[in-house]
Amino acid sequence: MIVSDLPCERCGARVPWDQKSPGVTCPYCQAHMRTPAAAPRPLPAAPRSKTPIGCIVVPIVAVVAVLAMVGAGAVLFRSAAPVATPAISINVSTPAVTPGKSAASAAGSDIAKVVLTFGEEGNGPGQTEDARSIAVDMDENVYLADYSTARVQKFDATGKFQWIIEIPKNSFSGDKNIWSLVCDTKGTLWVARTGDLLEFSTADGKAKGTIKGNYDNTWFHYLAIDPVGNMVSEHSAAGDSAILFLDPSGKVKKRIKHDETRGIAIDGAGNAYVDALFDGTIEVIDPTGATKAKFGSKKDKHTSSPGAIAVDGKNHIYVETSEGINVFDSGGAYIATLPEVRSVRDLEVSIKGNIFAIENSGKVKKLEPGPKLK
Repeated sequence: MIVSDLPCERCGARVPWDQKSPGVTCPYCQAHMRTPAAAPRPLPAAPRSKTPIGCIVVPIVAVVAVLAMVGAGAVLFRSAAPVATPAISINVSTPAVTPGKSAASAAGSDIAKVVLTFGEEGNGPGQTEDARSIAVDMDENVYLADYSTARVQKFDATGKFQWIIEIPKNSFSGDKNIWSLVCDTKGTLWVARTGDLLEFSTADGKAKGTIKGNYDNTWFHYLAIDPVGNMVSEHSAAGDSAILFLDPSGKVKKRIKHDETRGIAIDGAGNAYVDALFDGTIEVIDPTGATKAKFGSKKDKHTSSPGAIAVDGKNHIYVETSEGINVFDSGGAYIATLPEVRSVRDLEVSIKGNIFAIENSGKVKKLEPGPKLK
């Protein structure tokens, strides 16, 4: 059997395909997609005319006869004397097209609206390859990281490129995959690269330090930081996974056994928000390790295939799902799906309450919350 790979339309991973099946499911994000072998969707049948054919044929015959007679007369007339025929000008009225929002965009403006879009794929400065992580600082400068090229870049609040750095490999495993980025309130960009937490200056990208991980119990993946510097991260290695609460120095204060996750967030009170990739749930865990709330399921379309998570200062929870970015209240009640954003890799909410998302296409979108989220 010949097997080839198709890129997942949602997470970008390579999905095995036997070149025969009409559909495949991504083993990483569980997204289902059609393959080139799928039968094309049938076109809608043309509407049948209710006018009898005879009613159409008779006028056509009459028109042809008239034209023939006119043509004959014209020939005879030309043979008698040349006649100047005036040019015929046909004016076609073209309706003016005014750029504006689509009906769907207008309907979603009470939830949020896109106010900035930038970014493109490529390997040059200001371009990204497989960007899966985004962070936003106090001034809404944006930081992007490619998952496997070890490149991290900074863009200003208008999307203008600022600098680029390359993250060193993990000294133990040689791994350079970047799982998440986050900015603290003190000018530090934190990079969760497999195994370690790396610190860089947001001003110029210079290295500031490293919190070394341990393969047995602190093999860091995802990361979130609260306003005072407390952190929550995921340990994942050799089939073992746990949620780690850390103080600003990186010391583990609490360790909680937990299923593998694809998203972590933390609010101003130190509560952690964690998804469970395979059961479609979102769990809110307080700093003592107690579960404050848990919502969603495999069958809940609003929490299906959860990924990146972010929270704002108004107790809204933003979750990347198969529907897009869904918004929930603090108790887990669904509020809305953000408009104009699809196939999201990562998301972040700035201190000003604006939502930033990186899409599969490499585009960054900034959304301003509408009345429903203010």
